[in-house]
Amino acid sequence: MTATTTATETATAMESALARYCAQRIFQPVPDVLITGNPFLRPIGPLGEHDFSVPATEAEFLGSGQLLAGRVLCNAYESDMILLPAAGLASAKDDFDLFYGDEVRALRDRVRPGLERYAFSFLDDAVPAPPVRTLDELQAYFLAEVGGAGAPADASGSNPAVDAAAPVSGTMKAITECRHPEDAAALHLIQLALDALTEASAMARNLGGSYGVEQSELFKIFNDEFGYGVYGAKHSTIFKEMLASVGLRTDVHAYWNFYLTSSLVGVNYFNWLTEDHRGMFRYMAAVTYLEWLFAQGFADTGAMLRAVYGDRVDAKYCDEHAHIDVHHGRMTYENLLLGLARAHGELVIPELVRGIEDTKLLLRLGDADFRAQIAWADALDAHTEAGAALATAAMDDAVTGTLRPGSPFSTGVHDADRLVEVESGEVDVHAWATENPHRLGTGDVLLVPRGRLHGLKAASPEARVTVRTVERTFDA
Repeated sequence: MTATTTATETATAMESALARYCAQRIFQPVPDVLITGNPFLRPIGPLGEHDFSVPATEAEFLGSGQLLAGRVLCNAYESDMILLPAAGLASAKDDFDLFYGDEVRALRDRVRPGLERYAFSFLDDAVPAPPVRTLDELQAYFLAEVGGAGAPADASGSNPAVDAAAPVSGTMKAITECRHPEDAAALHLIQLALDALTEASAMARNLGGSYGVEQSELFKIFNDEFGYGVYGAKHSTIFKEMLASVGLRTDVHAYWNFYLTSSLVGVNYFNWLTEDHRGMFRYMAAVTYLEWLFAQGFADTGAMLRAVYGDRVDAKYCDEHAHIDVHHGRMTYENLLLGLARAHGELVIPELVRGIEDTKLLLRLGDADFRAQIAWADALDAHTEAGAALATAAMDDAVTGTLRPGSPFSTGVHDADRLVEVESGEVDVHAWATENPHRLGTGDVLLVPRGRLHGLKAASPEARVTVRTVERTFDA
């Protein structure tokens, strides 16, 4: 048997296992836009003709393949976590048994390695490897990377570089300047919810074993995240309170359909590094980098939320992170990043650096994805006008379908710019988790740029929709 034949057979076996995994009842779309009361319902979407044996490139980061792989991997990693419905197990016992059952777990283990290669291999090519080899070089490199992004706590325990009242800028400013700032702010909170409602669960995978003082340092941070055993102080608890204060659902994955591709890849990256303990050094460095950034980042988020929602938002979660992550930044830098470098020498320093470089890239790609999504979702009227103007330029590759109010609902992205035309009836476009989706009537044509997450739901007894590819000659 040749290597080529072996690779082909392996890819075919993975495709078969993936199709069987995605065909499970709990991974099929349901009519509901939001998925409430059941943490085991996780629609993946149609697999199409994707070849997951060929890793996605950075240029394909926002493609439909990455979104599908991201959803499957999220399911795979979280099947190692304990999730229970708030209404009691009886409300979802059959789905609980299926999600954690032998068949789904066996299929998960068959598809996960291949999907990890597909999703994360681009980091090997996209992330440069700075020539950092010694402890002194590591210190200089890290401090240069976080320069201007905060500083470790001083002797008093405060960090003068973190300003809770700092002017809102960057992505936070883009949210406040939207025509629909509350929808944009909600979408931001939803991206955070992907990790925050199970906060530190990935970290927990690195708490076992025996690897020295660094293990105890990580446990201190984990203990903070879990509120020192007090449920009301647990970070995921106060995150729920923040969601509830602005009218958002607090169920785990209620907003499953609205997680952006970049959010899934980013959270999955940390689960990947903790699921495969060969990634522990990258993980420890990535955590160090993020903890250093989080203090100011959450101060900025709190300022944005107060600017958008006013006094009704409970931003204690942001305030807590703006405070505690000053200390976590110092602890991780001194006792994890440098501690591991001292203990294990030049052998692990390149891996520590890779963890930081990977995280920098994923943050940059995620920020660009989010800002593009809110810019598009905030201007669907303009993109409807642009769609009408481009209708005659569409390619001859029309795909037509019929929607009804009870049709299964799922969100997805296209790999090229598409025109969505309503041939008959009315359709609601869900581009963010708003109670007021964008309504398209008969004859309306919407331009959907490549990579933009959206879902369609019939707003009339029946709606006929055609989707065609378009090559734009101008930006809408």
